[in-house]
Amino acid sequence: FHYNGHGVPRPTQNGELWVFNKNYTQYIPLSIYDLQTWMGSPSIFVYDCANAGTILNSFNLFAQQRAAEYERIVAQNPGVMPSPHVLPLKDCIQLAACGPSQLLPMTPELPADVFTACLTTPIEIALRWFVKTRKLVPGISGDLIDKIPGRLNDRRTPLGELNWIFTAITDTIAWNVLPRELFQKLFRQDLLVASLFRNFLLAERIMRSVNCVPMSHPKLPPTYQHYMWQAWDLTVDVCLSQLVGLLDGSHEFTRSAFFSEQLMAFEVWLDMGSQSRKAPEQLPIVLQVLLSQVHRLRALELLGRFLDLGPWAVNLALSVGIFPYVLKLLQSPATELRPVLVFI
Repeated sequence: FHYNGHGVPRPTQNGELWVFNKNYTQYIPLSIYDLQTWMGSPSIFVYDCANAGTILNSFNLFAQQRAAEYERIVAQNPGVMPSPHVLPLKDCIQLAACGPSQLLPMTPELPADVFTACLTTPIEIALRWFVKTRKLVPGISGDLIDKIPGRLNDRRTPLGELNWIFTAITDTIAWNVLPRELFQKLFRQDLLVASLFRNFLLAERIMRSVNCVPMSHPKLPPTYQHYMWQAWDLTVDVCLSQLVGLLDGSHEFTRSAFFSEQLMAFEVWLDMGSQSRKAPEQLPIVLQVLLSQVHRLRALELLGRFLDLGPWAVNLALSVGIFPYVLKLLQSPATELRPVLVFI
């Protein structure tokens, strides 16, 4: 359920949001309690409107009331299935653009629905926000950003490489900041949910820069100041610095050094920091590097060294989701990979 409430009355303290009537002639209130009944569970709710946190808080309050009513009915009538309107709402995810008392930004350089843009087109909005706030690369406009060559799903192109690195960085931030159980639930159980929450980390960074604090349920710890965002800024800066030359044909695309640098950092950790038994921050990036033929062998060798540290290392690798990747690589015809894959 995606509520794009721009230009409509604000959500009420009684737990209502505003929608059109059947004739689209006026706004009428819709109870969040009714919305819960219609949607059921599991469901995902996105609130892109002023005072969005009010909806999230009302939703949680109604959900608690439903759970209490359900327990009361079950206790009084054992074996009888309660009616659907009192069934508890389990596994509902909520993302809100701002807090209960906050208004959405009105910034000419950014779209009005900047929160929705972060969730649906993260690379485009991240580049536009970078150009607006950093001003490191002269001569780059919004029109040029729309012309970045490539496709999001082709890692060999500038646009695809940016998307690949964005995935690695947001995964890394989440794995290092979130409790392991919450990371598994939000970033490893469902591809759509994982993509949504990776993009939500970007939304938190951008919305906070315009004095809005996005909210979510389950609640996430703050990630907007994580140092890996600096690596993202550097990646964007390097890409945009090539853009004019790429478009006029005077410059060939130079691949980012991000993954090779992160592998080097992982190797340094193996040489000097592994005795502490603290989780290496680069482990989720190693997973992404396994997708690259250029760095795959080196990544597997470093991963083998890491797993050789003991069961605690194996558990960390499994928690980050490395097993399906290794399993798929076992089917690869590349003979040079087999010895290290067998060891792993």
